[in-house]
Amino acid sequence: MRLIFIASLLAVGLAVAAQPAHAKGVRMFVRHDVTDYPAWRKVYDSFKPTQKKLGVTAQAVYRSIDNPNDITVIHDFATLEAAKAMVASPELKAAMETSGVAGAPTIWFTTPTGARSAEANGVRMYVRHEVADYAAWRKTYDAFDVTRKKMGVTAQAVYRSADNPNDITVTHDFKTAEAAKAFAASPELKTAMEQAGVTNAPQIWFTNRAAK
Repeated sequence: MRLIFIASLLAVGLAVAAQPAHAKGVRMFVRHDVTDYPAWRKVYDSFKPTQKKLGVTAQAVYRSIDNPNDITVIHDFATLEAAKAMVASPELKAAMETSGVAGAPTIWFTTPTGARSAEANGVRMYVRHEVADYAAWRKTYDAFDVTRKKMGVTAQAVYRSADNPNDITVTHDFKTAEAAKAFAASPELKTAMEQAGVTNAPQIWFTNRAAK
């Protein structure tokens, strides 16, 4: 696993070198499993001064409702260049190794398409999928807003991948896990996704913002 993890970081590092910085207001998502959350959190919190030195302007941690060792972390940066430089840094590599990250993390870089949601204190549902055409998808997504609210969505935000603008991450906030899971399983959402041109099986996971 450690070899896979190191290879993953090297691949991201090569991507950093190959791509220019052009995005402003970048949100980096990191999703990975950890062997022990309290041990991981101790290392993560001790790493915050280094995060700031590497350009992190804001951060938050979310734990999966279904697996509390499945962690989603967000880091905000002023530029894409700063975000990718942090991922390629030896400091981050060392912190992940010592904190007990299990397997290769999934890391992706995005730009918001509107205002970012405040960090959730209820349940945050993450959805990541690819679409055939962003403009067509967005029209259907916006038209679905009334139905979303009726089904319990209290806030949402949309992010486009900095590397593939048809790779979309959406967050939906709910008051309860039951409401979030009912929304995810609803025929209304299934129909909207089909009409919007979602091209792959969406990744959907449910989280709470993590306490320290």
